[in-house]
Amino acid sequence: MGHKEIMVRVCGAVKRTLPRICGAAAIVGACGCGSSTTRPSTPTSTSAPSALRADVTDPIGDTPSDARVPVAPDLVRATAAVDGGNLTLVVSFAPGTFNRQTTRVAVLFDTDQNPATGIRQQDGLGADFGLDLFPGGGLATITRADEAGCAARQSCFVNVGSASMTILTDGMQAVVPLGAIGAASGRLGFVVNSYVLVAPLTPVVFDYLPDITLAPARVQ
Repeated sequence: MGHKEIMVRVCGAVKRTLPRICGAAAIVGACGCGSSTTRPSTPTSTSAPSALRADVTDPIGDTPSDARVPVAPDLVRATAAVDGGNLTLVVSFAPGTFNRQTTRVAVLFDTDQNPATGIRQQDGLGADFGLDLFPGGGLATITRADEAGCAARQSCFVNVGSASMTILTDGMQAVVPLGAIGAASGRLGFVVNSYVLVAPLTPVVFDYLPDITLAPARVQ
């Protein structure tokens, strides 16, 4: 089975070229991604109810194979819950497919729930912020959309902070302050992908959650 087209979540259209790596490890587009000309709009609500949650699953065994990666990181579930001004994200893999040294996760957030702002994705999500998780390096990097840079075929996201991360048996958990991703209301859309760096600046994406044919997950 061939590789999935790795730019779908980043550039809003299928690209066959590899994305660049922004800062610590965040996947960003350097391929002329579609982008808006306005900053993320401000959600009307400023409070974050504690009942907001999303739970999304993905089939086991839907990852491509690559000779450079013995076991492909196979996403099976992601949960996102809002509480105490934080977003807690838990990403889970099929048993035996999570390598703590090589597996990485990239998350894109539509925090203003406006597809016309941020970096536009094929699935309708307008990515305003991102989160890149690399357990092997102990890194949980928060990134912000850079529309101007993306339009100039440079990095589509820039590093703006970090989040706390806990490594689990078959996955990882990150706790992100809502204020750090411009999501005061706690309501947002998101997509997740798993990838591995097979060489410097050479990521291979193995799985998407929700799948690329589905709508983004929603915390609501």
